[in-house]
Amino acid sequence: MQVVCAEDWNSGESYWNGVADEIYEGVQVKRIQLNWTKADDPNQALYYSEAVKEWINGLLETESFDVVHVLSAYSLGIGLMESVCTAGIPLILTLMDFWFICPSVQLLRGNGELCDGRTTALQCQTCLMGAQGSVGKLYRLGISSEVQALLWGPLSQLKIIAKQRGFRGRLLNMNERKRLLHDAINLPDVVLTHSNTVREMFALHTDKDIRFLQNGHDLSWINPVKVKIASRKVRIGYVGQVVFIKGVHVLIEAFKKAGLGERASLEIWGGLEEEGDYIDHLNKLLSHNSSISLRGRFAHEDLSNVFSSIDVLVVPSLWYENAPLVIQESFAARTPVITTNLGGMAEAVLDEVNGLLFERGSADDLARQLRRLIDEPGLLDRLAAGIPEVKTIEQESGELEGIYMDLLQKRKNMYQGDVNNV
Repeated sequence: MQVVCAEDWNSGESYWNGVADEIYEGVQVKRIQLNWTKADDPNQALYYSEAVKEWINGLLETESFDVVHVLSAYSLGIGLMESVCTAGIPLILTLMDFWFICPSVQLLRGNGELCDGRTTALQCQTCLMGAQGSVGKLYRLGISSEVQALLWGPLSQLKIIAKQRGFRGRLLNMNERKRLLHDAINLPDVVLTHSNTVREMFALHTDKDIRFLQNGHDLSWINPVKVKIASRKVRIGYVGQVVFIKGVHVLIEAFKKAGLGERASLEIWGGLEEEGDYIDHLNKLLSHNSSISLRGRFAHEDLSNVFSSIDVLVVPSLWYENAPLVIQESFAARTPVITTNLGGMAEAVLDEVNGLLFERGSADDLARQLRRLIDEPGLLDRLAAGIPEVKTIEQESGELEGIYMDLLQKRKNMYQGDVNNV
């Protein structure tokens, strides 16, 4: 077995900065070191890299692989998938998110509205160009849609433009990107996803059969002896990235609106470094509320301690999500979940069975559900009793191995058939 991945793709003196080899837990790992901002065409490098494809070609010529499984082409581009297919090696792709149909991954427009990806190239370019930054500010000052239609398409094809700050990473050649990534979806022998939400979304864009395979989880962090720390309060928790699209502000606003006083507390666990302006906004929302605390980052091995100190997890994301790991981690810790009635979140949580759902982005509706935790005796215990068993990573690995073996057998039968027909 061998793993190929991007080590760091936004630092270094040049686009290609070599490959680092190492052995990780007995597995050979090749880490390609890239800096997409230094590429000849940085915007194209975000989805198609000739340099990576050339290196993969060399690897496939010198080493033998039975199956290649691509978990993400986000940093290495789709050229590697073309190389694998050209070499005649069975290819599996797992769709981890919406990257193949949305350059910003989340299918979330700049104005906060949800998108289904059925957009024109111009609409995508306009969305990307309306993001924050100096060029985005100029755009928001009033460039008409007619002028945009004249500007973005031709400018997106110029490499010199792609290298300029404000355009780099935004003014992608969306006609090319849409065409190449649509074709790439049809390359693999098998396409998998951990979410029916993702499968249904991609069905709007391709006729390719996409198979649902529920993901498994490493549960080694679970302490079977650990129990909930007793508390006279209902302890509400958030665990994850503290960024806007995760809707942490909605949770804080809802907690304050719920007016739970000393009967409940809110602990927010996650790094506080990614979006400085957003953290400043959250601190203002806190308004010296002693019942709310930003607990910051924690080590993964401490996850059991985190869940032992909360009674219910809230996942208030504003985008579809895929198959949020934190929901399954919460279930593994026998902790009910309150989450947005959207996408992979609503797919994982059964309303009134193992958790509660609320309207996307609605602090009022979330506040209503939080109040129920206090007002309805036995609600938490009833929801905890409805939590399902969590699939393990060993179970998923066994299922994947079966898929690999089926592919190899089909290739063997196909080859044997060709020999018999000679």
